[in-house]
Amino acid sequence: MNDFCFYIATLDQTILAHWRDAFRKEGWEAADLIAPDDPCASKCNAELDLIEVGNQLCKTPDDLREIIQARHPAATLAFSPRQKISDSQVVKFLESGADDFIFSDMDERVVVAKLKAYIRRLEPTISTAALKLESSRREIMIDRNMRSVKIQIRPGKYTELRNLTQKEMAILALLVGNETRPVSREIMLERLWGETATEVYSNCINKHIETLRRKLGPYGKRIKTIYGSGYMFS
Repeated sequence: MNDFCFYIATLDQTILAHWRDAFRKEGWEAADLIAPDDPCASKCNAELDLIEVGNQLCKTPDDLREIIQARHPAATLAFSPRQKISDSQVVKFLESGADDFIFSDMDERVVVAKLKAYIRRLEPTISTAALKLESSRREIMIDRNMRSVKIQIRPGKYTELRNLTQKEMAILALLVGNETRPVSREIMLERLWGETATEVYSNCINKHIETLRRKLGPYGKRIKTIYGSGYMFS
């Protein structure tokens, strides 16, 4: 379940604290989504959003629809205090795109159980989707299952790079999958070398990046060095 991010959009700090504590017991971390219509909040492969409705964060079903369209989460659960919403309003929020509706005074164990159910249902789809990556401009397309990388040579026309090593492909996938977000050398070492990461010098990453930039040709310059941190694809 580490590939999932939990975002909670609420003005009720008590509910936020309770749910965060309940999630932490499951090994989950939840972020406070202050601006639920901000598509830049995404930090992982799949998000599960819990959005409070009926307040200034999300007043109407149309507001919720716009938020979902902007963020494209894997699943959205709308919620509200039980006494502040009618059954007909619940139906409208569900029809606007919410995958489920829960009440903020619901036992935290039930909330956790519902999230687990969604994760079980979504995990196969997310895992399959994560095998195929592409840059935001669709200039680089990666199929990790087929071990192929294609770069655009002109609009609609691609050529396959056949000279990438497995480590270079893995680094490229990690950078493209986190486009516009810095990836530290430590994360690269941990993800690519696992338990043997401590035996690998960080300079090894630099060498792989240098070779990868060269092999990517004009797209190599999109791999930026973030001094003191790591690298970023942008």
